[in-house]
Amino acid sequence: MLACWTLLRSTAVAEPPPDPPSSPQSGGRILEHKRSPAVKGSTERGWLTGAATGLAGGVRQGDFWALHLRWGRVLTSPHGPNFLLGTLEYTFEFVPAMLIRQSSTVYGGGLNPLLWQYNFTSNPHWTPFLQFGGGGLLTTAKVPAQTSQFNFTPQGGIGVYSSGWSRAVVAFGMRYHHISNANMAERNPGRNSLLFYTGISWWR
Repeated sequence: MLACWTLLRSTAVAEPPPDPPSSPQSGGRILEHKRSPAVKGSTERGWLTGAATGLAGGVRQGDFWALHLRWGRVLTSPHGPNFLLGTLEYTFEFVPAMLIRQSSTVYGGGLNPLLWQYNFTSNPHWTPFLQFGGGGLLTTAKVPAQTSQFNFTPQGGIGVYSSGWSRAVVAFGMRYHHISNANMAERNPGRNSLLFYTGISWWR
């Protein structure tokens, strides 16, 4: 009996430890860092800043600078074929600072409480996106001049995340941005702009 116990014990000690699970590129950790961050249930927090130039239509004075603070939540699993594979994200933006050029510089701020974003997730390094939505803007003077200090801001555009780090990504984008009082004032010529921006987002 003692001899059997000694033999079993020596066999257990001599047995090599099990190999770690095999996966491409030395483990799932590297792959996790390289996948698109816009997966179902993930949360985005970040900021963006950029400058806009006026477009034709309405008042041509459409130049402004803005700072946006972002929060987003991915609501769906990936859907779509091949390169159209993507996820739907709801985003909310707070605009604490906006400088608008017209006859004088006007200061403003507002909210974009309803922005929808579709993230294309088939590429692990780059995540292009489409977005559309809108919000409201309150300014220290009437924008455009002689109209209203409160305006609605429908907007939409395209952009891309560069997924170079595990949690933080750099964003580049372009938005069509419209300012209008929706005929709540006597005049409503509106302002059309093209906003070019960059920013950083943290995903978890």
